[in-house]
Amino acid sequence: MRTGSPRNAEFKGKHREEYAWFSISDSLPFISINAERAAYQIIEATKEGRAALTISLPAKIAVLSDTLFPEFTAGLLSLVNDFVLPESSATTSSAKGKDSTSFWSPSWLTTLTDEAALKNNEV
Repeated sequence: MRTGSPRNAEFKGKHREEYAWFSISDSLPFISINAERAAYQIIEATKEGRAALTISLPAKIAVLSDTLFPEFTAGLLSLVNDFVLPESSATTSSAKGKDSTSFWSPSWLTTLTDEAALKNNEV
């Protein structure tokens, strides 16, 4: 959900790379969802008495994949995790996103997240 919170998240390991990955993926329109749109869907689901809600298309695909192919999905997510956050990058120190800027973030790739941060008082 695109709230602008990556600036205030804590990152361990390769702070700049992890913050760039997180803030850019948080800005991608088909990967993340606008907070107001998500809130609307949550309110509507509550009014309808729904016990569960999966908001975005990527989340729906992930749930379906995990339901149909649990072992494959677990293996795929493990590979993605190893690629994004390699074990060798783990350290005991951490840094906030706002202290982990780089060429990639903030940039034009993080425009939607930067706008959400301003709107949601995350700056």
